[in-house]
Amino acid sequence: MKITKQDLKNISLLSKIKIDDKTSSTLIQDLESILTMVNKMEELETAEINPLTHPIESTQTLREDIEKKDIEREKFQELSKEKDSGFYLTPKVIE
Repeated sequence: MKITKQDLKNISLLSKIKIDDKTSSTLIQDLESILTMVNKMEELETAEINPLTHPIESTQTLREDIEKKDIEREKFQELSKEKDSGFYLTPKVIE
């Protein structure tokens, strides 16, 4: 597909991107090559291909969710400067 300078100007106006004259010729060539590639992709026969939700059909193995009581709260609270009834006391951060 051929892109003219007027097409590029319209794209620039719609996208609100300033395109200077130095880069316009390069940009036109790049856009034309992209459109050529898209046209080639449209020629492919895809009627027999089933749609994929994900290209990899493996699933992630998760570990079993088992409750453990291996945290020694009392031991950790001995390291804290301020505590009350099993809770850590912190400075007030919201006034």
